[in-house]
Amino acid sequence: MIPVLSRAQMRAFDKHAIHQCHVPGVVLMENAGRGAADVISAIIEGRSAGQPGDAAHRAPHPLASGLSPARAFWPATLPSGAGLRGRPGSVPPPPNGRRDAEEARAARIRSFPVRHVPSPGQPATYPLHARVVVVCGAGNNGGDGFVVARHLLARGAEVQVFLAARSEKVTGDSRINHDAYVDLGGALTELPPGASLAPLEVALAGADLLVDAIFGTGLDRPIEGHLADVIGVLNTATCLCIALDVPSGLDADSGAPLGAAVQADETVTFGHLKIGLLTPEGARLAGNVHVVDLGVPDRPILAQVGHVAEVLRKETIGSSLRPREASVYKHQAGNVLVIAGSSGKLGAALLTARAAMRTGAGLVTICTWADTARAMESRVVELMTTSIDPARIAASLDGALAGRRAVAIGPGLGLDERARAAVDHVVLGWDGLKVVDADALTHFVGRPEALATARGSLIMTPHSGELGRLLGRSARAVEEDRFGAVREAVALTRAIVVLKGARTIIALPDGRMFICMAGNPALATAGSGDVLTGMIAALLCSMDPTAAASAGVLIHALAGDVWRAQTGSDRGLLAGEIAELVPGLIAALAAGCDPLST
Repeated sequence: MIPVLSRAQMRAFDKHAIHQCHVPGVVLMENAGRGAADVISAIIEGRSAGQPGDAAHRAPHPLASGLSPARAFWPATLPSGAGLRGRPGSVPPPPNGRRDAEEARAARIRSFPVRHVPSPGQPATYPLHARVVVVCGAGNNGGDGFVVARHLLARGAEVQVFLAARSEKVTGDSRINHDAYVDLGGALTELPPGASLAPLEVALAGADLLVDAIFGTGLDRPIEGHLADVIGVLNTATCLCIALDVPSGLDADSGAPLGAAVQADETVTFGHLKIGLLTPEGARLAGNVHVVDLGVPDRPILAQVGHVAEVLRKETIGSSLRPREASVYKHQAGNVLVIAGSSGKLGAALLTARAAMRTGAGLVTICTWADTARAMESRVVELMTTSIDPARIAASLDGALAGRRAVAIGPGLGLDERARAAVDHVVLGWDGLKVVDADALTHFVGRPEALATARGSLIMTPHSGELGRLLGRSARAVEEDRFGAVREAVALTRAIVVLKGARTIIALPDGRMFICMAGNPALATAGSGDVLTGMIAALLCSMDPTAAASAGVLIHALAGDVWRAQTGSDRGLLAGEIAELVPGLIAALAAGCDPLST
């Protein structure tokens, strides 16, 4: 399990560790800061690899060799060493040229304390060759920043700390680490309100790396005034930016920026993933995210404070994909009815049905309007068709539903009155397993609570626009608080709700949520959602609804990742190609293999 915590849960986690487990707060801060320093050291090492004249003094980058000091949750989407804002791929030499740079580095190595010898757990080879600017706030996130600054200073980096307040504003555990850094000779410049930000701008112009330690998860108000100006300066920097815990200005729950927000290239978060980091906007602001532990066992504390969501894991999904018995026949493999399609929208029905076949359904029938069924006859081979009689909608649907294990309803079905009658009859009246998507969802705009009265089990698969219409708000409003919106939808409908998009969310009526970290923009293609609907319907034939929704979402996302790995492109994927990749992905996951490493 990879737990995801809310702001309140993370605060409760720290409080329980301090007051019930008697781990001092200053120890948690030290562990967090040292873990972040390890990640930053490895990043510096990786960016410096290949610097002329220095190869003899470097160990392989631990992130490249699989010995990561932290769990990296977002693989880099740019070539190694490239930042989100076009930052250079290695630490630049001083202006005096290559020879002076090599001589200066050699002198630093000769003079560096001998206690820094290579060891298996060491994240980098010391001394570190980097100019680092750390910008701290007056709270606990600033305290984490002072710990990071001290460790980087001890490892040979050139460190300069800027405090966006006066030193007397720093108290508690943060003050302890402020004083330790200063008393060890660390450079500190105060930038209280009203002070010129020119010294910070000058330092950033010559920096190789920036550490953002102004605000952490406790922020719950918009950033304005002086601190907004400081963040504005940070966002103009051309060096790599690493945020501690969350980028300053990011709402740790919703993932929305609270006024000004830091645009980070990497984020080192403490203890556990924060839910706000897993929204599309939160992911954009955070960049690559690494989790470092706080030096306390998770299980007993999580049992007390809980977690708001879990990350879908390939291992978990793979364990639910059991091999079939040798004697299985097509009806046992899964009998799926796809109620979809209308004039001009045949493709939606075909994509849904073919995806169900590729995901393992043994028998798939498209149920649609008579004129659409006739047009489809020449385009299907493995699929069967049956018609909905507009004069006998209920009776014709009952005949089509007989013996079915699962139903997918909605893609391209239409928005007229006859389509509404068909949707109501099946979604509300049929006592079976149903995946409700597209037009079928739109028929419940203005009456989403009716879905709570439905017989059988429902899995709804809206994108943000469809969910927004159900909830009476804009797609943008849904995107600004995806977790809040999906919770509201579950409360209204009592259904499993799959909110599609970057970082797809699966929300259950019992309050649990799962988040898919796989996928990429190549999946933003017409018909991609129809394919997912068919996949989940097929999986419902052999899994419980929660497992089917989870497996469908992850396999669908991994198909996009495999396609990008094969083509090197983040665009041009056709929806039908997603389904073609599914059998191989199922085989790899069931065998315990990583599809992206084969």
